Amino acid sequence: MIAFLTDWSLKSYYVGVAKAVMKRINPKVEIIDITHDVKPFDVRMAAHILLRASVDFPQGTVFAAVVDYGVGTSRKAICMRTRNEQFYVGPDNGIFTYVALNYGVKQVRELDNKSLHYGSSYTFHGRDIFASVAGHLSKGVPFEEVGSVLPNYIVLPVKVAQVEKDALIGEVVYCDGFGNIETNIPAAFVEKLGWEIDDIVLLNDRYELSFVRAYGDVAKSHGLVHVDSSGFLEIAVNQASAEEFFKMSQGQQITLRRKKS
Repeated sequence: MIAFLTDWSLKSYYVGVAKAVMKRINPKVEIIDITHDVKPFDVRMAAHILLRASVDFPQGTVFAAVVDYGVGTSRKAICMRTRNEQFYVGPDNGIFTYVALNYGVKQVRELDNKSLHYGSSYTFHGRDIFASVAGHLSKGVPFEEVGSVLPNYIVLPVKVAQVEKDALIGEVVYCDGFGNIETNIPAAFVEKLGWEIDDIVLLNDRYELSFVRAYGDVAKSHGLVHVDSSGFLEIAVNQASAEEFFKMSQGQQITLRRKKS
């Protein structure tokens, strides 16, 4: 199985031909599109989405993750084998930061075995290197054959969410297509502070949100915070865009605290 993630969108032919290369190499492979709507060049957004998606894929899955603003430059092409036996193929630009931290890294190899490449374009490594190597791995080519061992790899700077007295401190990691604000605050932090359903929570000590289970638990256009399907806190506005309403963007620090009665 190959899981495919890019910032290419579907407006051009790039996704189609990359998948065609995967199929040429392994006609029987199943290819699942995670998304191709990562914000262009936004490696951090891709890294967070990749982590959230990866938990639902089985061992042995090959992830082709291509957000590659440095294509054709000295940046390396790599495959990372994580300790949960998944394989991550893509550019060495930090895109695998969060899966590496979450699962642990078994080994990283540079994709310098050109016999596993499809072509030699300077600007379409997504097709010629990443799709091709992913196809070969899915067909059973041993991980050790993709290239030489790489002793280190690029890691993005990481901000860790914290509990400080009565508040949860985190950051906006990205906003989804509905304008929901995805945070790096794990659901387990809520239990530490003893929040209960229907509590009122203050966002940055300014906006009142309802702590609920689902969007429809509040009135239309009302702000809410809930535990999303990936196990992190999400800030939303029922049937509207929290991103627009709260004027928040990736990397912005957020504070959530229960309103005192």
